[in-house]
Amino acid sequence: MQAVFRSGLCAAMILLSACSPKPETAPKEAAEQGEKTANASGEKAEKAEKGEKAEKAEKSGEAGERGEAGEREGEAEGKEDFVALSDQQIKAAGIEIMPVRQSFAGAVEAPAVIAADPKHAAVVSSAVGGRVVEVRRNLGDPVARGDVLAVIESRDVAQLRADVEIAKRQYELSQATFAREERLFGEKVTSRQEFEIARNAAQEARTRLRLAEQQLAAAGGTGGGQLNRLMLRSPIKGNVTARQIALGDIVAPDAHLFEVADLNELAVELSLSPNDAARVTVGTAVDVSIDGRTGAGRITHVSRVLDPATRQVRAIARLSNGQGSWRIGETVRASIALEGGTGGTQLAIPRTAVQTVEDKPSVFVREKEGFAIKHVVLGGNAAGYVKVVSGLDGKEQIAVSNTYLLKAEHGKGEAGDDD
Repeated sequence: MQAVFRSGLCAAMILLSACSPKPETAPKEAAEQGEKTANASGEKAEKAEKGEKAEKAEKSGEAGERGEAGEREGEAEGKEDFVALSDQQIKAAGIEIMPVRQSFAGAVEAPAVIAADPKHAAVVSSAVGGRVVEVRRNLGDPVARGDVLAVIESRDVAQLRADVEIAKRQYELSQATFAREERLFGEKVTSRQEFEIARNAAQEARTRLRLAEQQLAAAGGTGGGQLNRLMLRSPIKGNVTARQIALGDIVAPDAHLFEVADLNELAVELSLSPNDAARVTVGTAVDVSIDGRTGAGRITHVSRVLDPATRQVRAIARLSNGQGSWRIGETVRASIALEGGTGGTQLAIPRTAVQTVEDKPSVFVREKEGFAIKHVVLGGNAAGYVKVVSGLDGKEQIAVSNTYLLKAEHGKGEAGDDD
């Protein structure tokens, strides 16, 4: 009976222990489950934070790329509308700069010829006849003032030099005689009459010497060298523009032998009709052009006389030729821009200043580091000029000659950007 009771008691205790929860297992599982939940939340937060950062970085990267692309596009556009050239390159290319014509009221076009400026030219001739024994300068050679152009052997020069030598000896003798008579007169040895005669003789001898020296100088025989030789010298600085003698020639007195001109300053001789001449005044601007070359000058003289042969009025303009672009005797076209009244401002530019860039008429405006390309809208033509409707404000300085070189340089820049 006891055995049966013990067996039942054991079975009841086993059943109770199996049904009751374990106190340590539940907290551990709860902790583990909480830790897993916290980890999952942290991972989600970390993923969300990383996503936001990545999104922001992507947006800022896109914005930076867009800004850089915009800057590159702006730089490329600026380069496309600009031709960089230094002052030395512009001078070497012969590109001339002129202001835009304002208050334009039409223009007068006339044929013209490049000539030497009378104020900067000279004819070299010999006052005496003789034979050419030496030619030191040829056509086109540069000369300085006083340079010897040729040497002429002349009997007249020999006679003039001899006259100078004789007058010099007579003057020296008269001076010695006068000094002796002056000393004797002071010592009361000679009379006043003899003293006056000696003084007058010395003065006459000095006058004859000066006359002989001036005659020799007028003949061009000043300076050293052989007594019978005449040195033909250049009276101005410039270039030899004409030579009429050769070695061994016999030249006559007062014959024109050389012409010398300063080629940095030239003249333009225009032939105007009487009606056009009435519209032109001294100081009016003149543009000279031929075969892409263009120069600027101003009217310095308008004749009041009608040429009986051509029935034209002669006008003269001064033209700067520092780069040597123009030659004496060259036939050119001259365009004279006429100033308008107070009715308004009409801009105009020479036709040689216009080039087609990007299928648009354009001009090259001078800036500090080169030329900016400005697209313009043009109006009608007027004797070498074209009116500007829009695109310029009238204060610009533009290239008017050899503009095709600027267009070619701009084309090179575009080809380089494409590559």
